[in-house]
Amino acid sequence: MPNKEYPYYFIKLGKLYYVNESCRNVKRKEISRYEFTNDELVAFPFDTRSIAKQTADECGGYIVDRKAKFEDYISQGERWSKYIDYKEKNIWKLYNVK
Repeated sequence: MPNKEYPYYFIKLGKLYYVNESCRNVKRKEISRYEFTNDELVAFPFDTRSIAKQTADECGGYIVDRKAKFEDYISQGERWSKYIDYKEKNIWKLYNVK
């Protein structure tokens, strides 16, 4: 169904949107930081409400419901992925000083 809308969820903290989290201790899943942006176009789209809710509770944010056609949902994920890749490459370059 090309016109069917799919639900997905963002996490907001004030005017900021959730982007990513970093784990300090992966075995214990201890989160060391949460990252947010003011640009909804690069926010992370959760496809499962319960996971979005759990993450929102952990970081002190709240859930924002969205619906989009499948292609638009995929585009959101691709923009987020490109944003993360770009950011990580630039951070690496910043600290890759000899």
